Amino acid sequence: EPSQEALDYAKEKGFEWEMTPIGIDALVFITGKDNPTVGLTREQIPAIYNGELTNWSQVGGPDKAIVPYLRNADSGSHTLFDLFFDLKNNDAIAKEYMVGSMIGLLEAIATYRGEDEALGYTVYYYLTNMEASTLETSKLLAVDGVMPSNDTIASGEYPLSNPFYAVIPANTPKDSKTRLLYDWICSDQGRVIAENENYVVPQK
Repeated sequence: EPSQEALDYAKEKGFEWEMTPIGIDALVFITGKDNPTVGLTREQIPAIYNGELTNWSQVGGPDKAIVPYLRNADSGSHTLFDLFFDLKNNDAIAKEYMVGSMIGLLEAIATYRGEDEALGYTVYYYLTNMEASTLETSKLLAVDGVMPSNDTIASGEYPLSNPFYAVIPANTPKDSKTRLLYDWICSDQGRVIAENENYVVPQK
């Protein structure tokens, strides 16, 4: 979904868009493969990024400092993060742990000192379908006891799931190629294509 900044900018420019949900993605958290921590709760995650929880032993892991990587505020994954969590202390995490690209964050988690202190977040589809090799040296964490998967995201069992959209300008003409493509993406045929590409689509 657009961030609040994007919504405000569109309003300022007098721009309106048309949005239709076509699938479901999720915010997921990863750490080093050998970190014994199994998962985090929705209460622990903001506490970590607000600087209140600083050691893995506080969340069932080893006695090591948590190194919490985060994305820049205008990134898609951080927009999703902001949808679920309120970071009260935005300066709690040192700037050195802010990563400017999705692949950069994944590489940081996978290679951080060859150890398992690092924590980061990303988008489920991107990680599992486009950068799955990262999971050779890192692992997904459960949230509130639920591991992210196509099934748990589709059912809504995984708590950090959210729709993604096809989007066009609201004034796009009905007979334009853009509108025809948009309508097709939102159709049952589009749903089948999405499923074939391993996107998570809503359960009927």
